[in-house]
Amino acid sequence: MALAEQFKQLAESRWFQRFIIGAIFLSVLSIGLETLPSVSPSVARGFQFVERLLLGVFLGEMVVRIGAHGAQPWRFFANGWNALDFAVVALCFAPGMDNLAVLRLVRLLRVLRLVAPLYESELIRRKNEELAAAYHALDEEKGKSERLLLNVLPVLIAERLKGSPQVIADRYDAASVLFADIVGFSKFARATPPEQIVAMLDAVFSRFDHLAGELRLEKIKTIGDCYMVVAGVPVPRADHAEAIAHMALAMLRSLADFNRETGQSLQLRVGLHSGPVVAGVIGRKKFIYDLWGDTVNTASRMESHGVPDRVQVTEEFSRLLADKFHFEERGPTEVKGIGTLNTFFLTGEK
Repeated sequence: MALAEQFKQLAESRWFQRFIIGAIFLSVLSIGLETLPSVSPSVARGFQFVERLLLGVFLGEMVVRIGAHGAQPWRFFANGWNALDFAVVALCFAPGMDNLAVLRLVRLLRVLRLVAPLYESELIRRKNEELAAAYHALDEEKGKSERLLLNVLPVLIAERLKGSPQVIADRYDAASVLFADIVGFSKFARATPPEQIVAMLDAVFSRFDHLAGELRLEKIKTIGDCYMVVAGVPVPRADHAEAIAHMALAMLRSLADFNRETGQSLQLRVGLHSGPVVAGVIGRKKFIYDLWGDTVNTASRMESHGVPDRVQVTEEFSRLLADKFHFEERGPTEVKGIGTLNTFFLTGEK
């Protein structure tokens, strides 16, 4: 095994490889000079002698490469080039064989063996470029998918869903929910082209999205002309009621600005309520992050039973912010599915 290791080190050494490459080029050069018309017979015989010496060099190289496999010399022939190389050199020792013809075949084979790695390297380079381009395209598609997921789900929920695709459901003891609805939108939609309706809703809701981002609130969804947002979910925060109150007042101001800029006369009803909620992801093909619970239902009723361009809240909500905001008592209000509630209008900040 020690001898095999020596053969292996010799075969892999840089000087040995350079020596063989030099012998190949010398062999190619000799056949080119030998065929020149001006070469005398004695010089031609000298070139033939050089060719036979180079055959010995190639034979020695083969012995080294076979010996590098130690007790498993047959592994040398697993490479197609090696098997062909051995067969051609063996022809030199066949009875009646023209040594010079075989030597020229050996030279051709050697040149091919030099060119083949270059060709293979070019193929590998092209394949690597194709793989790099495919990886880049895959990375871009992954980025698009992640951005799309983040447009549908909160960042924390999206990360949890990617890390462990299981049922996601969380209970929050204190959160504030807002519902807003454009007054008389159904009548407006019947008399307006669909392209104009979508463009208008996009313009209005994009303003609301910007406000929600500034106040670090979580937009839950839009249903037709209804807009839903929550504070304190999925990241709990102590100022959830205050944040949602600022959002409600800012939405009224933003819609007023939109009306002045576009000549529209849209009105908004807004409803707020605070309390415990359950939040989670539903669906398998089309994910949606949603909220459930009495707090959500009550906030929705505050909106639907509200007054245009006013923010209606429950008595519980008004007590949470009594020292920070102004409220106007509306009085007992019959609320569908809930009963009579004493409600208030949020009018501004103190």
